[in-house]
Amino acid sequence: MADFKFEPMRSLIYVDCAKEDYRPKLQRWLYKTHVPDSIGQFEPYVTKYAFYPSFPMPPQGERFGYARMQLTEHHWLVSDLDPRLGIKAIAETFPMDVLVWQGNLPASVLEADHGQMESDGDVGNEARQTAVEGANPFIFCFLPMWWEEDIKGKGRTLEDGANYRWNVAIGYPEGVSKEEGDKWLYEEVLPIFQNAPECTRILASDVKKDINGCVMDKVLELWFENQSGWYKVAVEGTKDLKKPAWAQQDQFPFLKPYHNICSACVADFTMSNNLVNYHGYIPMR
Repeated sequence: MADFKFEPMRSLIYVDCAKEDYRPKLQRWLYKTHVPDSIGQFEPYVTKYAFYPSFPMPPQGERFGYARMQLTEHHWLVSDLDPRLGIKAIAETFPMDVLVWQGNLPASVLEADHGQMESDGDVGNEARQTAVEGANPFIFCFLPMWWEEDIKGKGRTLEDGANYRWNVAIGYPEGVSKEEGDKWLYEEVLPIFQNAPECTRILASDVKKDINGCVMDKVLELWFENQSGWYKVAVEGTKDLKKPAWAQQDQFPFLKPYHNICSACVADFTMSNNLVNYHGYIPMR
């Protein structure tokens, strides 16, 4: 790989579960099929591949584009989008049903197609790159390997207590420049969280949009002790925020859920650090 560009970076995928009836199917596919498929593809150039299960959706979480399944994290050494990585001995198994379970396709698409799309292997990867009317886009954010901005809570350690980590990806609406959006974010929104004792940590990075054309502009993490602390600041503490002219919904965060904002609340640690902990799909006796 000497001629590949060494480009350490991190990526986050916000995995929703469109309804609870889909959860057993989605979880089975993720652990039985997707994990070994993925490891077999990218093990030589990925140093971390982890699933962080979402904490239960907090009250009013839907307006924040809450991903009810998990946050998927990769640490890359080279870009996964390099065309030379496109030749695969065995294609990834990605049935279109998965996109329905995740809310990236409406069930009516498969019903109209009579399931024919399911047999096309990597067609799922192609479909998830395009937003479909009536469904939510597949949000796949590439970021620098390390956080770019340390806004609040520098020096916090694991011994300082449990962390309810609210990971948020935001994309400013069409017609709103990143400069204008960032001005709103840093001058009107973040001071509320910075001044709230319930919020213990704030970190931020710009999305590397050149990697895959991601619609999001920025990823932040805002930490709390628990769900109640999150609600007090994110919901109650933002009630008096002025609605911007470009607002896509009437309440904060004013962005279109699952399109211009996706988020998940997760813990520091997961047993689903797949390159280290995955030992196959071993069922309960």
